Amino acid sequence: MAMARRGLFYTFLALYLREVLGLSVTATTLLASLTMIANSVSQTFIWGRISDKYQARTSLVVIGETIAAFGYILVYFVHIHLFNVDGPVTAAYSIIVGLALLEFFWSMSNLGWSALISDLTNSQERGKLMSIVSSIGGVGRIVGISVSGLMYDVGGEGGGFKNGTLFFFAAGIMLVSAVLIWFSTHKSERVSEDQLDSTTVNNQNAEFPTDSNSRTFHWFLVVMFIVGLGTYSILQILIFYIGLSSPIGASSFDIVMIRNSASIVTIFASLIAGPLSNKIGRRNTLGIGLMLTGVTPILYMLARNVQEMILVNSLSGISMAFISVVGYLFAADLISPERRGRLFGRYNSVTYVSFGVAGTFIGGPIADYLINTGVSKADAYVTTFQVAAMICFVGALIYGLKIKAPQKLETQAGRAHTRKKRIFP
Repeated sequence: MAMARRGLFYTFLALYLREVLGLSVTATTLLASLTMIANSVSQTFIWGRISDKYQARTSLVVIGETIAAFGYILVYFVHIHLFNVDGPVTAAYSIIVGLALLEFFWSMSNLGWSALISDLTNSQERGKLMSIVSSIGGVGRIVGISVSGLMYDVGGEGGGFKNGTLFFFAAGIMLVSAVLIWFSTHKSERVSEDQLDSTTVNNQNAEFPTDSNSRTFHWFLVVMFIVGLGTYSILQILIFYIGLSSPIGASSFDIVMIRNSASIVTIFASLIAGPLSNKIGRRNTLGIGLMLTGVTPILYMLARNVQEMILVNSLSGISMAFISVVGYLFAADLISPERRGRLFGRYNSVTYVSFGVAGTFIGGPIADYLINTGVSKADAYVTTFQVAAMICFVGALIYGLKIKAPQKLETQAGRAHTRKKRIFP
């Protein structure tokens, strides 16, 4: 339901802010920037500490969803009032600021889920469960995007937001989610406390079982941040690009199909991501996902119609599944149980910060600068794809040098030590 809500609300919101309310590309990216910064700060410094201190995973999810639900309704009425009084631009900024404030509280739900799943599963179970969760999330995203596409233009361009339908629908989803989560998982808070007590005896270090885990985790965060910058710098720009009359010329329905292509592939890729990582290793599977993040923007530039763009965007579904599922598993394997709240807060924060700042400081400024100098919108957007690909490849290179390569050396050293013991018992 969370993915349905995101797909429903955010897929066309950037288009509404730019095309209907009149914001620039860079100003539109503030929607992601401010909301994700608020999300990251609150997870890292507030909700992670509360989660570890009180083991209140389910309560955080329910409270976060409930606050956000009522907040969405408030944001709608404020933006309509300002639209009538001060004009569309002021209304647009009220949406951005309002959602950023809500994200501060809604982020407790993200943190609660991350820690709860890790608490209740072991390493092997975690892989299968995360595959299923991510796959179900893909279905929810498809439903949300499809409903959003149908509602967006009801009552005129952007009518789904102007008349409040999409705001109310999203709020309803969050309220239903809060009720279902409370009645189905609230007992798990005591279970997680019991599991923590039993595992703390065997895990004396404050954060990581070994120094090697600590180094690997922090290099992993660096990689995720860099790759996130590349991937998310074009997330909203892709919608603007395919909506141009040339070369893609996508309608609202076509945009839904293109966005859903990634979600459909994510459903199936997620189901194999966990088992595949158990078979060939977390690092190998994650490496595949990281490389695809660099390949996909290059192929965006080569697509010349809706059908080709659907095929290309499907690759982003594979990388999305591998990185989200296996990235979580990789982090969970490194973190000690008693610090999952705080360290998953860091892990989630890296993703959200890169998501937030990428469009505002990379994709948006590049596109706006080129457009203002007389470059066509299509060429300006293509340039952002080129930059995104280079950034993603830099992240993949660091991953290979600092995470993948050291593992190979450690494996070789371990084998040599084993052979030595056999020769000299």
